[in-house]
Amino acid sequence: MRLFIGYKAWKEEEYLLNRMTFDDLVKAYITYPAIQIYALIMVIAVGVGIATITSIPMFLLAFGVGAVMFPISWYIVHRFILHGSWMYKTPYLARLWKRVHYDHHRFPNDLSVLFGGLHTTLPTIIFVAGPIGYLISGVSGAAGAILGTVAMTCYTEFLHAGQHLAFEPKSKFWKTIKTRHLAHHFHNENGNYGIAEFFWDRVFRTFYETTEDAPRSATARNLGYTDETAVRYPWVKELTDAEPDTKRSMRSRAA
Repeated sequence: MRLFIGYKAWKEEEYLLNRMTFDDLVKAYITYPAIQIYALIMVIAVGVGIATITSIPMFLLAFGVGAVMFPISWYIVHRFILHGSWMYKTPYLARLWKRVHYDHHRFPNDLSVLFGGLHTTLPTIIFVAGPIGYLISGVSGAAGAILGTVAMTCYTEFLHAGQHLAFEPKSKFWKTIKTRHLAHHFHNENGNYGIAEFFWDRVFRTFYETTEDAPRSATARNLGYTDETAVRYPWVKELTDAEPDTKRSMRSRAA
């Protein structure tokens, strides 16, 4: 098995979650370039933390704060940015919105558009978690907070992929979060924004336990970007129409 491959080479493979086994997912996960970069960042963060640590409890506190920051940050980004209707209204953000969320809702079994892009995740992690950790315990605190946030990112990315995998989890926890997340994709996208936990959904009253608790949405798969919308804001449609036939064929099998 190739452990280290380039992003272009990884993208050229067909990683269709509805046709993969759990072992296939593990192999795809550990060979994904972004996950490998996250792993490298965690190693560096541990090294910096050890080299500069002045208080183990404070380092652990910073780690915990970084880990706890991830769910609320994800909720805010997922609900107000990725599910907002403003990014596709400008040609400068349409490509980004298409890559980071529109394609994922259209083709939820395509692993290549499930993982978050480093260009969107790393700046947030470094420039939000880092300063907060620094306030807790200087350089070691910054390293601890970044370590915690990146660890939660990796954990959540794997669970997220597993939620779309065509397998029945043995864990009650995984079964529960899979049911809730798939409801977000196929029943009503205006709720259940969490991935591994739904605490903030409960706080902000966007949580629904079963599909009977929320009306079916007509826009769960297209996020409101309809043919009528595309007439006024054509950039996402133009990017979609320009995709190679090979990609369209692959994604039709992932739909």
